[in-house]
Amino acid sequence: MDISVPSHIAEQISNRCLRCYNEQQWYGENFLFDYIGDSNVSGKSILEIGCAEAGLLKFYFDKGAKCSGMELSDIRFNNAVLLNGDNSLHLFQANICEPQSYDNELVEKCDTIIIRDVIEHIQNKRLALNNIYDLLRPGGKLFISFPPKYCAYAGHQQTAPIILGKLPYLHLLPNLLYKGYLKLIGCPKNKIEYLIETKKTRISIYEIRNLLKDIGFIIKKESNWFIRPAYSFRFGLPKIKNPFSWIPLLNEIFCNGILLLLEKPKR
Repeated sequence: MDISVPSHIAEQISNRCLRCYNEQQWYGENFLFDYIGDSNVSGKSILEIGCAEAGLLKFYFDKGAKCSGMELSDIRFNNAVLLNGDNSLHLFQANICEPQSYDNELVEKCDTIIIRDVIEHIQNKRLALNNIYDLLRPGGKLFISFPPKYCAYAGHQQTAPIILGKLPYLHLLPNLLYKGYLKLIGCPKNKIEYLIETKKTRISIYEIRNLLKDIGFIIKKESNWFIRPAYSFRFGLPKIKNPFSWIPLLNEIFCNGILLLLEKPKR
């Protein structure tokens, strides 16, 4: 699916980010809406944390939802504003770990919060999830997805510009060896810093389950994927659940994406 973008706007945005915008809407239409299970979102308050180009929110806006998007990156936020200028999306820059940065933007509790492939980049996950809990109304839903700590590409090394940097499980090397290897193959300094930082902030399936339960969330649904739903858009691959999900250690290693649907208790 390609969303029609005026040529004068498309010229200001990279092809990669335009593709991300298309993927975000595709993900909502072809997977997430059914996964969350709401038959009607008209009038509901939906917040996406790390909304990037806000294509997912565009999908929910077209369904009648009241949509807000929180984004930290200057580039991704500016893209979202350019791409959604004619839509009534509430877009703002803020940090989920700093309530003072969004208090004036979110004055009502949310029905649904989405944080898709973002939590693995946040250093203080307990603080972030506590803040998300506070933003939800009682009975509200939270959707989280991320690549678990020990899976093939949890270190996001697929973003390395050099093919030898894209090897699966490469991020499991000790930091000294990992950084040395990346330097040896000519990976740029800023990309090495990003990959090392991503390695530091990863989280396992075991850790996220315990953290969410400790905060007070109810886990309503969990699915563990060997080939993630988004890969159907990116690579034309079929969705395949992790066949080893019943074995904790192998689930951590071969689950390339975990999806969690959570609920804040009604009382």
